[in-house]
Amino acid sequence: MDVGIKINDRVISKKEIKKELNSKDEILKHYNLLKERLKSNFQKEIYNKIESMKILKEIKDNEYYKLDGYKTFDAFIKNYKLAKSQTYEYLKIASAIENGVIEELFLLENGIKETIIFLRNSNSDTVKKSKQNPIKPLRFQLKSKESYDFYKSNAKFTGFLLDELFES
Repeated sequence: MDVGIKINDRVISKKEIKKELNSKDEILKHYNLLKERLKSNFQKEIYNKIESMKILKEIKDNEYYKLDGYKTFDAFIKNYKLAKSQTYEYLKIASAIENGVIEELFLLENGIKETIIFLRNSNSDTVKKSKQNPIKPLRFQLKSKESYDFYKSNAKFTGFLLDELFES
């Protein structure tokens, strides 16, 4: 029984996949085209991220998340599968842009990571500093339980002692 339906082959032939680039001029043109497309895609991506930053800030500032029944902003971002640290970095950047600490152009030229580093190092009152300690805790093994208990109970003294040993 012939219904008359013909299924077209969707696989592009290998000749069409690998574009024949014979001369160096064609290869260079193709390479430059690829670079432009890549640059365009990255610019679109950063503009979308800036827009997302502004949206998240507005939702948090106006507590719009409560309209959907979320008790906290953290519950809202968790439902959208957003990383908490990334979301709060986006909020810092959006606040900095809104308060004039940085401009969108700075973010576009330097990227998100460099902007975060700049904001951490700036002495601006408008950007909340991270509560995270910039100095990482030190971990090492002691030979006796007694010395461990002593140094653990006297953490400030231990820090002072180690700093003095280092500086001398």
